[in-house]
Amino acid sequence: MAGYPKKDDKNGMYYFVLEAGKNLNGTRRRIKRTGFKKMSDAKAAMAKMILEIKSGKLQNKNKMSLGYFLDYWLENYVKTNTKPKTAAEYLKIVKKHLQPAMEHILLSELKSIHLQNYYNEKLKVLSAQSVTHHHRVLSKALNDAIDWEFIDRNVAKGAKPPKPIKREMNTHTVDQLNLLLKTAKEKTPVFFPIIYAAAHTGMRKSELIGLTWTNVDFETQKIYIRQTITEANGQYFFNPIPKSEKPRGVKVTGELSKLLQELKEDHDNRKNILGETFNQHNLVFCKTKGNIMVPSEISRALKRALKAAGLPDIRFHDLRHSHAKFY
Repeated sequence: MAGYPKKDDKNGMYYFVLEAGKNLNGTRRRIKRTGFKKMSDAKAAMAKMILEIKSGKLQNKNKMSLGYFLDYWLENYVKTNTKPKTAAEYLKIVKKHLQPAMEHILLSELKSIHLQNYYNEKLKVLSAQSVTHHHRVLSKALNDAIDWEFIDRNVAKGAKPPKPIKREMNTHTVDQLNLLLKTAKEKTPVFFPIIYAAAHTGMRKSELIGLTWTNVDFETQKIYIRQTITEANGQYFFNPIPKSEKPRGVKVTGELSKLLQELKEDHDNRKNILGETFNQHNLVFCKTKGNIMVPSEISRALKRALKAAGLPDIRFHDLRHSHAKFY
């Protein structure tokens, strides 16, 4: 079984092409893998694939299940060709949704109607936007299956994913915002500061979670956004802005500046008591033990405060569009 790792002069990455026998129509079957940083990585992956072919797992593509192929795709494309956050998101979609629903369907027998039925079922529990994302992930995986010569066509092209509905933007009046913030301080004190900051700055949730004390300038009363923190599949990802981009500066209101000064004093006191293990990422908004705030917990805290205040339901993101009313 012939194979040869090579270096791609265009991007400096390594790849290999494996001669894997012939297809049913007698044409030569080639399998190509790309995206390796080292020659040794390409050789190791090629050796693993040869073993899989010899064991029969890949040789008889007509008996390969969609579940097995998705595992293969995660290992041989997603793991080596996507960013960690993207890989975590793909892993969650495959393991929590795609495989439980369709893993036993043979890849060679997968039809558009299987996908259509899947979308219809998922719409009962997920948003149209989420289901459309599942469609894109599966379509990408099936395109790679074509490149690897496991299938001849992508049946996702024949399926009709739902069209995401653009949600209406909801805002609160100044009086409603003040009532919300007062209630949040009483009902959810841990998350009150980040809700308050969102209402006073219009910053995104990921920007607030990733804000560090080094990016708060009390003299000029400005906050500088140099990174975000996002979460996917239980993992946190620090996303610095590109060095070529200038950090965005956000003006701080007098009320927020006062709150931040109180937070900083409390932070320094906790640091003195708990030591260097407290808030190792130097975050402005964190839990009582210095841990990163969970995005879903922030949203639930906002919902609790809204309900307790008797106010109309809004998303955390909607605070971005309400904050201008403070000016």
